[in-house]
Amino acid sequence: MKKTIYVLLVTLAFSGTVQARYIEGINWADSVFSHTDKIQSWADGHCGGPGSVLMDANTPATTWLVLGFSDADGNGDMYAWDFEDGDRDYVAGWRTGSPAHAEQEIIVKFDTGIEDVDGNDVVIRMFCGPVAEASVWASTDGNDFVQIGTITGQLGGIPGSDGMLYDAFFDFNGIFADDVNFIRVFREVTEAQSGMFFDSFSAAYIDEPNDCNEVGLFGWALAGDIDQNCYVNLEDFATLAEQWQKCNDPNASDFDESLFEDPNSIPSTCHGVWQAGMAMTADLNHDCRVDYLDLSILAENYLNCNNPDDSNCTTTW
Repeated sequence: MKKTIYVLLVTLAFSGTVQARYIEGINWADSVFSHTDKIQSWADGHCGGPGSVLMDANTPATTWLVLGFSDADGNGDMYAWDFEDGDRDYVAGWRTGSPAHAEQEIIVKFDTGIEDVDGNDVVIRMFCGPVAEASVWASTDGNDFVQIGTITGQLGGIPGSDGMLYDAFFDFNGIFADDVNFIRVFREVTEAQSGMFFDSFSAAYIDEPNDCNEVGLFGWALAGDIDQNCYVNLEDFATLAEQWQKCNDPNASDFDESLFEDPNSIPSTCHGVWQAGMAMTADLNHDCRVDYLDLSILAENYLNCNNPDDSNCTTTW
């Protein structure tokens, strides 16, 4: 399988529902395996300003803010607080310097493990205070962790500048014989200006597909290829027609609760619906409703294909 280096500042486009948390070849964290009790949301789950709501220990991991692709930098300027430009500040971590908030940690899980490749293996996108410090650990089984590095703030530098995002890269350096499924970040400093908030966890390399199954698995499916068979055709149109005019946005007036199997586990936002893996397959633009906007996306790729085994198709990676 070919690997290409993870390119920073790339605008990631969704292309249909993907298995695990792969988007265009990048493997993103799938769930929060565990966390301590003082972890905070920076923006309380809403775009528009900071907050300090503590995460409930009973909160389903699928609603956590550090899962999936980086979304605190919608305009690509590596600044997390551009609310007016659409940055959705879904980040979580620790803020206060109180001794009661010491020894906080987050452990995220990757359903598909991260390989030890040549060069960097993991990247964490985050921002922090100038005196912040956290150790970073990795594990294949969630029990035995090995430290793979440290993230440290810098006075007047990055990381450390208010709101400026920073990508911290880590190399497994041949430590693990098996793929890594767990990444742990542990707070090492608890004092003023030692806050640290995390936007995303992902592999630091890109997987390129060898067959159609891997096209879907790695998130390279064509926009409109709803059934992920590497062809956009009548079967995809039929699925869109079946879900036509349905809405699963919890905040919309026409919200349809019946689209969820468990009414007690419905996320509070459309963003949460997607992060929790509860989206409709025909919701191609991720706005939690199936309408003419999704139909136009399907129409743009109608009769296109990207099957690696079909010489008549055009690859999209």
